[in-house]
Amino acid sequence: MEHPVFYVARFTRFLDGLIRDYGDYLFLGFFYFCVLVIVWIFVHRRRRPVHEVPVVILPLGQAPKREPDLEPPPFEEHPDR
Repeated sequence: MEHPVFYVARFTRFLDGLIRDYGDYLFLGFFYFCVLVIVWIFVHRRRRPVHEVPVVILPLGQAPKREPDLEPPPFEEHPDR
């Protein structure tokens, strides 16, 4: 029984050879297939109407209270300048 790594190596060598020999044709085929899928997505109409889904947002707790800053930030413009 061979280690699974050898099966993966055999498969990747097969894919490398396939891409080396037919890479241009595979690229063009996948490109046209993707264009057709994108056109189908834009043209396809829904058969059923989209129903509204009710959503309930529950507060998880109160926000922690922060004390106000006593001194201004270091790069803030002062009105007297």
